[in-house]
Amino acid sequence: MSDAYKGILIFVVGPSGAGKDSLMAGAASALSQEPNISFVRRLITREAMAELEDHGTISETQYEEMVQQGDFALHWRAHGLGYIIPKTIEDDLRAGKTLICNTSRNQLPIAHQKYPIHVINITAPVELRAERLAGRGRENKEEIEQRLNRKVDALDPALPQTTISNDQSLVVGVEKLVHLIRAVQK
Repeated sequence: MSDAYKGILIFVVGPSGAGKDSLMAGAASALSQEPNISFVRRLITREAMAELEDHGTISETQYEEMVQQGDFALHWRAHGLGYIIPKTIEDDLRAGKTLICNTSRNQLPIAHQKYPIHVINITAPVELRAERLAGRGRENKEEIEQRLNRKVDALDPALPQTTISNDQSLVVGVEKLVHLIRAVQK
């Protein structure tokens, strides 16, 4: 990891339906007046549903070109989609910013080698996750079952991390996330 990075990259992970996007949207709003904190817009090969998530949309061709050219900080594939975290985060980390980003667990070891990170693991009971997934209307019943039954590897205990149980109201979950973001800032 480069010593040039003065900021920190906070990765938000958790199983489908745990409420990551909702908590991040609420935290982004609550922290919008803090210039040293930014929420990273991932690029995904899927149209964004404005009420559920905030990301940039790219085509499969654009994804492949960016990967081949090395124009990314991190990239991965999941659920048939391509995801990219833009390389521009490196300038923000050098400037000392706190960056928050939703990512895949399999990217954490790579990110930990490259950047100063902290992982926030959002969890919720499976029944609540099923209800949330059905409510967002993106997947059919079979796809929801696949997401709920997907094996999730435990986080490497060597990674700096904190877990938030998102099993109460959205307001409470957002308050927990905001408090934690402020606590882990460099």
